[in-house]
Amino acid sequence: MPNQISSEPEQVLHVAYLLKMFPRLSETFILNEVLELERQGVHVDVFSLMAPGDGRFHGSISQLKLTIQYTPREKPESLWRKIWQLEPGLAPPMDRWEAAVEFIQRHQIPKDLDMLLRALIIGAKAKSAGVQHFHAHFATISTRMAALVNILYGTPFSFTCHAKDIFRETVDRVLFRDLVDLSSFAITVSEFNRNYIIENTPGVDPEKVIRLYNGIDLDFFSPSETVPSSDPIKIISVGRLVPKKGFDHLLNALAILKNKGFRFKTTIVGDGDEEERLHEMSRQLQLDADVEFTGALPIEEVNRLCSMSSLMALGCVPDSDGNMDALPTVLLEALGLDLPIVTTTLTGCPEIVGDDAGLLVEPANPEALADAIETVTEKIRSGDLVKGTARKRAQRLFDLTTNVATLRGYFEQSLASDR
Repeated sequence: MPNQISSEPEQVLHVAYLLKMFPRLSETFILNEVLELERQGVHVDVFSLMAPGDGRFHGSISQLKLTIQYTPREKPESLWRKIWQLEPGLAPPMDRWEAAVEFIQRHQIPKDLDMLLRALIIGAKAKSAGVQHFHAHFATISTRMAALVNILYGTPFSFTCHAKDIFRETVDRVLFRDLVDLSSFAITVSEFNRNYIIENTPGVDPEKVIRLYNGIDLDFFSPSETVPSSDPIKIISVGRLVPKKGFDHLLNALAILKNKGFRFKTTIVGDGDEEERLHEMSRQLQLDADVEFTGALPIEEVNRLCSMSSLMALGCVPDSDGNMDALPTVLLEALGLDLPIVTTTLTGCPEIVGDDAGLLVEPANPEALADAIETVTEKIRSGDLVKGTARKRAQRLFDLTTNVATLRGYFEQSLASDR
């Protein structure tokens, strides 16, 4: 008997992202991931627990098809009114309320009533919309909220954990383990991260912790046809101006190079708590003529500035509370642009750079950072760097289309096993 072709259309995968704040200028990896899921035919909704803070967005936000539903904190009586107005059948049975309260109390989750009520509203909206799976980023409030929605409504969820939610000394390892247990799977963005989680989270199921690199849009981050000046060499560094990015060590390295007569122009893109201190440090080191601080910029402008540069430098260091950069997105973008990289051996940086896409030095060592910048510059000037090396590494490991297709596959497996 010949195979019959079903006349029913294939069901579209419907995923909701549950995020603390969306969109956010510093979290391009989330925006890119959601955009690529939409390109691959996934219906995506976003539930954001906070409205955007400063009104600055990347131009690619306009490409999104989805609607963003904001569920901010409100007075309890206002949230209760919304719950009483839910259509019949959208509120979960009382035993699920009890299980959610027990989870909140067991882990002493802050703002307990607010968390419970907002989880009820988010879960009801998602159920009404036909959401099949939740995904959160960072194992903090967004993942806790996804776990509560799962307890209340049974909607499966997963999450991606990055850096502060893994490395900080204040991370609750028992809660982290329970979030993994409740989830369908937990993604983390480097092999270093995965090993760290397994070694530092007693009782966690290693089979549910998956390493999946963030991807970048290699059509957007493509090498420039023009060759930037190598005398002075143009250096770019991008990131939030916070201690773990190591911009103070980079400035010290640049001062060392300047005192040796090394010619350079450096652009530092980003803003943050360290901005005033770093500006003053640059002045004291007499780098004002050589270093430009641009503040935070949309990704389109960052791409343009990177294309005009010859190398990317980032001096990642551990923070005082144990927090570290896990897989700096700007280094992935540098690979896509075929820029050689100078950075440190911290966390996932060696997985980005490998043996041939730049040089790695020990963290918090300005002398070594200066030597590496000088070495890479000499290779650029002598033509010893093989064109396309960094780009090929990006294509092999960090292609957005490939890596998001893998993530989509995990979503589909989750739904198949939940049936």
